[in-house]
Amino acid sequence: MECLWCNAPDVEESEKKDCYWIMPDGKRSIKLLQVPALNCPGCGIYVSDHMNQKVDEALSIHDLSEYPDEFTYDQLLLAPVKQLFNWK
Repeated sequence: MECLWCNAPDVEESEKKDCYWIMPDGKRSIKLLQVPALNCPGCGIYVSDHMNQKVDEALSIHDLSEYPDEFTYDQLLLAPVKQLFNWK
């Protein structure tokens, strides 16, 4: 795999990164632990654009109101989905 920033050819997908995110409503920030990331020898460890989009989407559709301000990526994916509609 090639680095998105410096085009180095030897990027590895095995690293995890702890990241800060602002919730979609803008009311709080969270620390998301163990997000799948890429490791480039030149640029360091970073989260790909694709993973960034996946996290943004997951933060939008999951109900995290009962979650603390720090949790793992796996916990995010296991969070209950928001009930946007009240079907009868």
